[in-house]
Amino acid sequence: MLMTHYMIKTLFLILFFLPSWTLALEFQVGQSVKLNSPKTIGVPLHQKPTPSYWKHIPNGSRGIVQKLSEDHKWIFIKFSSGENAWVKPKFIQTNSAPPQQESQPIPQPESQSISSTKFHTSSKEEEALVWGSREGCQQVVQDGGRMAISSPETLRVGTWNIRWFPYGHPPAQKGKEAEETDVPWIICTIEWMNVDILAVQESLDTSKAIKTWKTVLASLENTTGNSWRWILQRCGEPESHKIGYLWNTKRVDLTLPKSLWTFNVKAPSNGKPCEGGLRPGHYAYVQAQPQPGADFHLIALHLKSGPTVFAVEDRQKALNRIDRTVSSFLEKDQDVIILGDFNTMGAGDNASRLSELKYVRRMVSKEMPGFQDLPLVPQCSHYFRGRGGWLDHVLVNHGMEEVRTRSARVTGYCAIAGCERIAGDYPLAYQRLSDHCPVVIDIHNQDQD
Repeated sequence: MLMTHYMIKTLFLILFFLPSWTLALEFQVGQSVKLNSPKTIGVPLHQKPTPSYWKHIPNGSRGIVQKLSEDHKWIFIKFSSGENAWVKPKFIQTNSAPPQQESQPIPQPESQSISSTKFHTSSKEEEALVWGSREGCQQVVQDGGRMAISSPETLRVGTWNIRWFPYGHPPAQKGKEAEETDVPWIICTIEWMNVDILAVQESLDTSKAIKTWKTVLASLENTTGNSWRWILQRCGEPESHKIGYLWNTKRVDLTLPKSLWTFNVKAPSNGKPCEGGLRPGHYAYVQAQPQPGADFHLIALHLKSGPTVFAVEDRQKALNRIDRTVSSFLEKDQDVIILGDFNTMGAGDNASRLSELKYVRRMVSKEMPGFQDLPLVPQCSHYFRGRGGWLDHVLVNHGMEEVRTRSARVTGYCAIAGCERIAGDYPLAYQRLSDHCPVVIDIHNQDQD
């Protein structure tokens, strides 16, 4: 009787574990496979052949089997993006083709016409896919997912510091951390955000950067069916950071661009706006298209970086020049939006960082015609040493009724992380896109002043 019980128990264990062994052994090294999950968020990837979650990859992603774990419960996959990860066998679709045979090209679906695409506002799960990988973003956009649906009643304005675009690092830097900007992913995220205007900080003006921006414009025109323009500050060396505007000409018209030297505290006059290696403000007048619609002054800033007392003082001096700078604009239009990377990082400690943020809110409210520093949701736009910080700001004058909400939305990996501390490796979007996250506001497309 005891022996029979033992045998039954053993047989039960064998039958319990047999399905996973059999499933794993269906695959061979070198085999082409396809990943699928019953959940829309996609397939979970792991860093080790144990529960060690990394991120999700979109359903339908393909890869090549590299090896099986010793217990046959995990499969190591190399994806078309070049990334490697461990995956549970249950998420992998069997491919009966022998591994030694070269797989046939996968037929690509015909490009869906823009007019036939059914757009929808993305869910949180889709937003996570957008910022999880290039492939995830492209899948969401192809399926019609957008951060928000375009509407004649609303204009969308964003700001994004895209780290050392398009190099991803100082051009002379080499090594492990010198990963280039993933330009197709950048293009995809811009299309997903559905912005009408994007203020960009940290673009370079080298021949490579110029060529890359032409690629961005051509790609956006091809995928959106609209005409796009890009304009960059003219002063400064080609390898230095510059501020630029990217905009959809079907939705808005940007005119009268110029550098505002007063926001560079090192600049002695209008003749040397980029003196000292710092950036002046980048100005443009915005008019909705077709008219009538919202119109306003737009100023993009990229203030001095650095966690020092001297850097804090320079940033405060620059912001203290708002009223003297915009006073000449107000006769034309009372509405002013000032946005960008203010680098409000304090002097190297948390107390000074909070103090600088408080100073900015208090000071800009007094700069004529009086501005509100819109709170961010969630309240971080950048990560450093695993912690979120509030470096990017949007200032709106108190009387501008066109701004729909008195807050600005943060997307990107900052929103996916919820501004919580990030332990271990940074998300792929941090590595391949930027350490900053985009900040977006909606504007009621009606002139109310």
